[in-house]
Amino acid sequence: MPRKESELNEQLIDLLQGEKIVSLITTDKDTKKPNLSIVSWLVAHEDGKTIKFALGHKAESAFNIQENPNLILGVVGAGSCYSINGKGSVSEVIDKTMKYRVVTVEVESVEDVIFYGGKITQEPDYVKTYDEELAKKLDEEVYALLKS
Repeated sequence: MPRKESELNEQLIDLLQGEKIVSLITTDKDTKKPNLSIVSWLVAHEDGKTIKFALGHKAESAFNIQENPNLILGVVGAGSCYSINGKGSVSEVIDKTMKYRVVTVEVESVEDVIFYGGKITQEPDYVKTYDEELAKKLDEEVYALLKS
């Protein structure tokens, strides 16, 4: 039976401290159909009710959230799969090494959505395929924004 909570538990807060592959589902501002993208610059705050993530300043997802703030974050980890429903608000463009927008999500519900009898035994992993120094600089810059 799926468990639905109103905020992130401690295990999810610990998991969502960046460098995770998280699905972002928004509503396309033009077609009104679901739109899927992936984010990894993401931080859950200790209150269990707030998640912040960064996008490029021209990301379609940012424009979708401005039009319709309802979104879902799909998380694989902490032994299961979770659907985090919330409302997002998009910052103005932040001009640093690159131009970003920060989305602040007010968590409305968290549901364990894995199929009956399923358990995640290994989390998705990835590598960055661009310049190592640039990746480090961008990560430091973005996480400073997300943790504030």
